[in-house]
Amino acid sequence: MFDFAPGIGRFSDRVLGPLIRVGHERLGLEPRGASWSAFVASVVAAALIATGRLYAGLAFMALGQVLDGVDGGIARRYGLQSDAGRRLDEALDRTSEAAIFLAFAVTGLVSLKLVLLALIAIFLLSTVSHRSRFDPGFKRFALYFGVLLPYPLLFTVIFIANLAGFVVGMLIIDCRFQVRMDELGGDLDTVASRAAALERRGGDGTLEIGGAPDRSRERSRA
Repeated sequence: MFDFAPGIGRFSDRVLGPLIRVGHERLGLEPRGASWSAFVASVVAAALIATGRLYAGLAFMALGQVLDGVDGGIARRYGLQSDAGRRLDEALDRTSEAAIFLAFAVTGLVSLKLVLLALIAIFLLSTVSHRSRFDPGFKRFALYFGVLLPYPLLFTVIFIANLAGFVVGMLIIDCRFQVRMDELGGDLDTVASRAAALERRGGDGTLEIGGAPDRSRERSRA
């Protein structure tokens, strides 16, 4: 969680510091256990929302997000980060969002079409966020504003924000790729390209022209 924004992650770790220490040092909670606990809380939240108990559902959703923050905090503070843990956390996050969002469609607060559009936009963003390091983070958190704003509007904002995040993320990845290409002289950084560059320079740093080393610079210096 918050891999795309280390500053937010550090702030979350400070706020949740006591829970992180108690959870890991006294209760022996590991990141994987915290991830699954957050998922269970989210499933309970979805069930409560789907049965019309909206505020109780939002409370359990908040609990799930706190546990999700504890998961990342334990991993960062105690050096327990891993690719497998990141993949599990992301999979459970997306599944939790799907369950909670669909619960809003079940209750009739939002149309199924709008829920599916929001989930598709979130999925698209998740395919590029780890490479682009960009994620607006506007997902479940937006649902708390349903006290003030209609949920169809909030789901529309979630859809637009995540779709825009996907587009921006793709642009960031493309720009980084272009910069890398420019650094390599317009060629991909592959074994073949590096071998070709050495061949063009004769293997000893001398530029070859037509298969023969160009010694004109050496003669001019002599």
